[in-house]
Amino acid sequence: MTTLAVRADARTDGRTDALAEALADLTAAVATHGDADVTVHHGFDLAAERAAHDVSRRTGRPHVSVRVAADEVLVGPHHEPDTDAGCTACAGCAEARLRQVLDHPLEAHAGVSRTAADAPTHPALPDLLAGAALLLATDPLRPGELLAVGLDGLRRHRIARSVACAICHAPPAESPDVVVPSPLELAAVPADPADASRGAHPSHLLDETTLEARVVDDRFGPVRRVLRESHAPFAMSMAVVAGSPVMGHGRSLRFAGTRSVAVLEAYERLAGFPYDVATVTDRSLTEVEAHAVDPRRLGRYSAAQLAHPTSRVEPFDPDLPIDWVWGHDLATGRPRLVPADLAFYQYDYRHRHDVRASRADDRRPRRCFLESSSGCAVGSSVEEAAVHALFEVAERDAFQLAWHRRRPLPSVPVASIDDDAVRAMTRLVNGRGYDVHVLVATQDVAVPVVWVLALRPDGTFPASYSSAGSGIDPVAAVRSALREVAQLVTNPVDWTPDTVAPMLADPWQVLELEDHVRYYSVPETAPRAAACLGGPTTTLAEAFPGWPDAVAREAGGDVRGLLHLVGDRFAAAGCPEVVLVDQSSREHRDQGIAAVRAVVPGTVPMCFGQAHQRLEGIARLDAVLADAPPSDLGSGLLDPHPFP
Repeated sequence: MTTLAVRADARTDGRTDALAEALADLTAAVATHGDADVTVHHGFDLAAERAAHDVSRRTGRPHVSVRVAADEVLVGPHHEPDTDAGCTACAGCAEARLRQVLDHPLEAHAGVSRTAADAPTHPALPDLLAGAALLLATDPLRPGELLAVGLDGLRRHRIARSVACAICHAPPAESPDVVVPSPLELAAVPADPADASRGAHPSHLLDETTLEARVVDDRFGPVRRVLRESHAPFAMSMAVVAGSPVMGHGRSLRFAGTRSVAVLEAYERLAGFPYDVATVTDRSLTEVEAHAVDPRRLGRYSAAQLAHPTSRVEPFDPDLPIDWVWGHDLATGRPRLVPADLAFYQYDYRHRHDVRASRADDRRPRRCFLESSSGCAVGSSVEEAAVHALFEVAERDAFQLAWHRRRPLPSVPVASIDDDAVRAMTRLVNGRGYDVHVLVATQDVAVPVVWVLALRPDGTFPASYSSAGSGIDPVAAVRSALREVAQLVTNPVDWTPDTVAPMLADPWQVLELEDHVRYYSVPETAPRAAACLGGPTTTLAEAFPGWPDAVAREAGGDVRGLLHLVGDRFAAAGCPEVVLVDQSSREHRDQGIAAVRAVVPGTVPMCFGQAHQRLEGIARLDAVLADAPPSDLGSGLLDPHPFP
């Protein structure tokens, strides 16, 4: 099937004839040497592309779309329909990628056709197309590849399938019907002997060459580029994600390995919305209680918070219709419904319900919960991602319990930690005028959690910075927390004590993540940050006996075994229900990435902004507060946490 649809132009007949001939030669080369059906259009014609895609799907034949613009011709991608090897990107995926930049006027309208400009095609295009035909005759497009033929020459791009594609992506199901999915069956995953929280089988995820070749493209993304951060005190790379102000970051003492970690963190951010997850819509807790996690067990807002002008949520009511997604109980595999805005921190009811927003009886909430990415992780398998998600829940929970307890914690002298990276970063932080305190933050969930506090002994501005770390290896946990603190103490300070003064006078003015850091940068708050100091001295081995080696053996050399072991530690602390939400979309699965959020009722959620700390109704926190000195803020308010 070869269809030419070249627009005629009475003023430039000769040029149009030359373009038509060049396109004919090009399509012949693609059809013959690429063994594909070809269609040619001016601009992006959604209806025509859908028709060609349907033919490809019915016949099993590859398809290549050729799209002509005034100064460029896009050839491809070479679309392979669903086969045993998988389905590759189509022209709609490429179009979605082109539009997926911040503030693009058509970004939210993937189904809108885009025609070529009124100006005639550039006179150089026929010659460029002739060169492209010769190239494709000897080196055809591979599955998923696109050739851009433009005034800057010929450029090959690998196109990743997009969740925004209006042609080949089927939106996930949205229905009020409660169709219970199958139970979760976790697989055995032999562990890496060097890191029992990772799979042993070689994975391309940490292979920078392979991963970047698949997902990094300066024009089509999904990761536009990976940049080296020049101001960080250690090697750090940043993955720039198309269509998002959020970047992925990878940190180490050497740049080797930072690029792939940055890309993986970018993919973790891409999992913040249920692009490929079925949603149970407009059901109240009362209606789905038999299958649902009660969100009131995940921390509640106080009446004062909900009434405050800075609040961006509305009260949760068991009879309020909200949206839900399915997760699974770790211990039993049982399907469990979780509120969509708790399972996916970027969930937006307006995106899902804009058609129904005008209903007179609409009780659709703005949202009932304002979440962060805490408890989200990626890995090469669901089991691996879930382990790291659960460690992150433990880290944030323990940090907040330790913070609100306001009692001295055991401290680990840095000199006792035999790690070059820890020593180097400690020297760097010391050189900026800070003492480094490595504190044992583990509370009742018996997994390694450390709190690294950088505190100026002279009490000058910026007075303190904090971070935390968790994982199977306590040394790696310290290293992770120290990297964050080292970056904080070397970042340019773009605020002054006067900036923070309104927050000190009124903590309700702590509105976002950065405000938490700024709040504890002023000397007046240094005593509050130092309330954790003065505890007994210990070592990492004494604080966390058996980690990582004995624990890895107890897990049987299996990532799944470690996941259950960590889940058991939560259960022993009074949090027996661990729900895993698979956040993976086609964009993750195509790259062999799994994304998981761990939801654990009874733990303290990590939220930002004084109006959005969900601290009520958590029995473990209530017990801590009963034993803690009263807050200096009075009026039942708790101090904002200093977590970055």
